Amino acid sequence: MTVLLPFLVNAVLNFALGLLIALFLGPEAFGLYAIGAALVVLVNTAALDWLKLSAVRFYTAQTRASDPGIRSTLDLLFAGAALALCGLLGIVLLAGFDGGVPVALLVAAVLAGIGAGWFDYHGAIARARFLDAAYGRLIAVRAAIVLVLMVGGAWLTRDPVVVLLAGLAGTIASVLSVRGRLSDGPLAIAGARMDLARAFLRYGLPLVAGNAVYSLIPLANRSLLAEAHGLTESGYFSLASDIGLRLFPMLASMLEIVLLREVIRLDETRGRNAAQKRIAGNMVLVLAVVLPAALGFWLVLPAFEALFVPATFRGHFAGYMALLLPGFAAIALFQAAIYPVFLLQKRTLIAAIVALAGLAVNLALVSGLLGTASPSRFAIAQSAGFLVVLLVTALVALRSLPKAPPPRDIACVLFAGAVMALAIWPLRNQLPPVLELILQIGLGGLVYAAIILACDVARWRTGLRLRWLARKTRPPRGSA
Repeated sequence: MTVLLPFLVNAVLNFALGLLIALFLGPEAFGLYAIGAALVVLVNTAALDWLKLSAVRFYTAQTRASDPGIRSTLDLLFAGAALALCGLLGIVLLAGFDGGVPVALLVAAVLAGIGAGWFDYHGAIARARFLDAAYGRLIAVRAAIVLVLMVGGAWLTRDPVVVLLAGLAGTIASVLSVRGRLSDGPLAIAGARMDLARAFLRYGLPLVAGNAVYSLIPLANRSLLAEAHGLTESGYFSLASDIGLRLFPMLASMLEIVLLREVIRLDETRGRNAAQKRIAGNMVLVLAVVLPAALGFWLVLPAFEALFVPATFRGHFAGYMALLLPGFAAIALFQAAIYPVFLLQKRTLIAAIVALAGLAVNLALVSGLLGTASPSRFAIAQSAGFLVVLLVTALVALRSLPKAPPPRDIACVLFAGAVMALAIWPLRNQLPPVLELILQIGLGGLVYAAIILACDVARWRTGLRLRWLARKTRPPRGSA
């Protein structure tokens, strides 16, 4: 699909972005930047994410034609939320409250959060209308401009505030590049409806509350770690956390974009039961992608760190990343495999309740239940919080589906991951980093793919064989 290529390019650029910003800022300034970046995510998630979620769920090609008031209401609500955030920021600054961060960083983070919400909202509009080319342009333009501006700002100024504002500028440019294609015409205030606004709030606010808590967990950990062990140690932790929180949610979003819109289409055309069965099948696919990504990243950590991580972060990065990876995998599985169950059923309150449980586990472990004062407890606590979210929501979601994911397929995916790990493990720290990384990725990928196809997981081998036979028997073009 054309929508996947920009995501893959964006994933590569996000790797480079975090590492290059860390290289030029250094551990201490990067620790401050990471707090600002977490504030960006929190502002976007808490105040604006419900509009993106409502657009994904309620704004389709069918409803665009039959009920134009949906788009008018969404546009007006976004404009109002953005203005309210600016007003609230002004009140906070006049009151002299800065939340313990520099005022300039707070202002930049709030503005960048609004920009991120604007970007996500337009991305949701493109996805809802299946405008893959426009969506791809939105992603690609932002990734390219943000990489140049943010890395350039870090190199020239070593100032986290400049880096955040550079990201905002790139985000604005990307939206402007596709705004005309995604527009439904001028903002029609008269077309907005209060009943739709209430429906969006009922649907989205529980999700927003849950997502805001998920965003609060890494922000709290970075801030508490900086307070307990200094900004430099927080910078070490934040680089690993930042890379993981960029890549794994992006991987989940890529899967979600491909899978969720087909689920919604099935719900509209063939009914709820068919859509839920598709979700159950999709769970196997999501596990088959996320498991090797997380496990493989852990296995190649020594070579990856030696090749790509700035020298001042080495040693610290791999230690934190190894502890954080289970949580990253859990949040990706939750987002792409479990979340669609609640989105389809509009049972969004559970997201907020379970998120609070995850936050409670995180704070309990951070506050000393591990019996250690080591900085590593922050990484362990974050992973534990995300794992609790996954386990609880998975239990609830599976009970509500008409059929469970095939146990045989899940067992085959786990077996394939274990054999992949056994194949790669002997190569760790044995070869020059470049050769080691290439061999690990190549060998691991071949072993994993071979077992998945041999087991015919989700009938993928059968599907490939049938496609090959169909192409083989298809008459040549131009033949009578």
